[in-house]
Amino acid sequence: MSKYDGSKIMTAYTEDYKILCKHAWYNAGRPKSAVIWTDATPEDEHGRKPSVAILRTWMGEHSWHFWADDLDAKAMVIVEDSLITRKAEMLQRQAEMAWKLQDKGLEYIEAEGFDSSSSAVQAIIRGAELERTSRGIGEMIVKMASMGDSELKEEIMKMINRGSENDQIIDADETPEKKEDKPETLDADT
Repeated sequence: MSKYDGSKIMTAYTEDYKILCKHAWYNAGRPKSAVIWTDATPEDEHGRKPSVAILRTWMGEHSWHFWADDLDAKAMVIVEDSLITRKAEMLQRQAEMAWKLQDKGLEYIEAEGFDSSSSAVQAIIRGAELERTSRGIGEMIVKMASMGDSELKEEIMKMINRGSENDQIIDADETPEKKEDKPETLDADT
């Protein structure tokens, strides 16, 4: 005999409510603690909250972790794009300052004469160096930020090849070589 007397009608949770629970879980930082998870979960239109067991079932059935991982990846792309944009803007500002520095140096030389101030000459030289560096790096960052994975790998390989052709050192993590098991021999001098 059932204990249910028929006085209450059970209503299933709606799909919209399940989505709300998923969003609340994600916004709470994907909590593992049952207490934090329950606190973050909103009540439905009937004032109910599902148990953690029910939430875990929904999580599995609707692949919440895959969904959340995808959102995290998209957020990282946005953050990285923002960092790249800020870096490119900073380099652009430096290039503009370098141009102004060169211009001021040239104005001084034209007004006061070439040999009258070595600081004016240095301003032009340093401004030109800064502009060349800033513009080149800024343009490279913007260009690389817009590349796909395969294009980016291809560009990196070109840079590595150019560096090795010009005997430039390429900074990379060293991978230890696998040593063969050879018997050690003693030198005759030792």
